[in-house]
Amino acid sequence: MRLQQPERARAVVAVTSNRLLVDGVHRDWLRRKYVQALHHHAGVACVILPTVDAEDVREEVATAMMRRLDGLVLTGDESNVDPAVLSAPKSFADPDRQDVEPGILDRPRDRLSAGAIESAIALGMPILGICRGLQELNVYFGGTLRASLAEWSRESGAMHAEKADRPRDRQYDPAHNVRISSEGALFPIARTIEAQVNSLHNQGIEALAPALRREAWSPDGLVEAASVIGAPTLQIGVQWHPEWHVSTDLLSRQLFKAFGEACAGYCRTKKG
Repeated sequence: MRLQQPERARAVVAVTSNRLLVDGVHRDWLRRKYVQALHHHAGVACVILPTVDAEDVREEVATAMMRRLDGLVLTGDESNVDPAVLSAPKSFADPDRQDVEPGILDRPRDRLSAGAIESAIALGMPILGICRGLQELNVYFGGTLRASLAEWSRESGAMHAEKADRPRDRQYDPAHNVRISSEGALFPIARTIEAQVNSLHNQGIEALAPALRREAWSPDGLVEAASVIGAPTLQIGVQWHPEWHVSTDLLSRQLFKAFGEACAGYCRTKKG
């Protein structure tokens, strides 16, 4: 009898969740689009990270958990980043403070991302930030955000806003083009200097953190992708949502494939 050879172990990546508050009940949640894209197009398995309450922020659990994993995905969400909390989560640990406003505020997610980014950078592991995740990377490294693109520029607000009059699936159709730097980490993945991307966000990068390199930008000059300068592996964030139409969009497939390969390489290095 011939024994079947075991399947090669997949790299395992951490995926950030978000806080959902319904009828006074707190839940951690995540759209399955991220998990499906990572499983089918990055070839990795996923561990979903729970959000962090104010009273738990001083517990040093992130590093211990992240040491067992091979990559970090900072997902998108409708809520806005609170730069003060993400920059110094232990300084905003008042359990009586209002932390969650659906679609507006998610401080438990800000605390989670702060700790996860810190651990991933310290460990030198691959990072993929998506929409909110790009903004989190920028704030973590000392950059700033525009609180409202519509208040910054009416044209930019319209370009990047969610198209609420369309069916959900069509809201993630291409909205504008981006220019890709030929000298960065994204160009070898995209293999083009211009691409069409979707756009559904209220905040955007104002000042890019000194530790980040601009990888792509939209016609209004807004940073659409950035990578960590001098990173030992792929550590990148994009403002668009590559997970939504990954099966039909070439750039999205290439991005997830590159992230999966980086995670697999990191996994092999840990075991070597």
